[in-house]
Amino acid sequence: MSDTLDEADDGTAENGVPGVPPAPSVTPGSAPPPPGGVGPHPRSRRGCLVVGGLAALVVLVGLVVLVVVAKGVLGNDADDLAKRRQEVVDETGIETGSTDVDHPPQRDIRLGACEFDPDGGVQASGTLTNWTSEPSDYRISLSFLEGNGGTQGTEFGATVVTVEGVESHATTNWAASVPTRPQGTYTCRVVRIDRWNSGQPPPADVGP
Repeated sequence: MSDTLDEADDGTAENGVPGVPPAPSVTPGSAPPPPGGVGPHPRSRRGCLVVGGLAALVVLVGLVVLVVVAKGVLGNDADDLAKRRQEVVDETGIETGSTDVDHPPQRDIRLGACEFDPDGGVQASGTLTNWTSEPSDYRISLSFLEGNGGTQGTEFGATVVTVEGVESHATTNWAASVPTRPQGTYTCRVVRIDRWNSGQPPPADVGP
């Protein structure tokens, strides 16, 4: 008995050959799949929507700012133009339809004389200097008033004179008269002057 037990304990068979360990009770196989949700995370649709919304908001804000700035610049330019035109009118007392504030036609004219006309009326005369870069035509509106200086009274005459083809930076003379004359003092005034390029029809707002 002891000899047989010793042999069994040494793991040897009755025939003296080392014993083979028993077969496992479970056959090995592939590892089971990981639990659901384990592995690379899919891209979040919510995150994409947030990023896209922010980008659209930035673009929209940029467009609004651009429109506001453009409107402000254009508005300021228009206001500045009107202000500069009015400053020339206030300075000279002469109206115009011209929008040229760099070379306003009011600065082209000089009233030199206001005197008796040989035919019994009153004549105004002066010069025109064309400060633009193109030959120009002019239309001058004059008013003849009773009185003198700060006591100007009733208008006793008015006329319009057209001067054509004044070359760039050239000076020419002009004169206009009315057939009546008051008994006392009188004043000649240039009330409006318009200018346009020679060879072109007068602007629509220029009177006859």
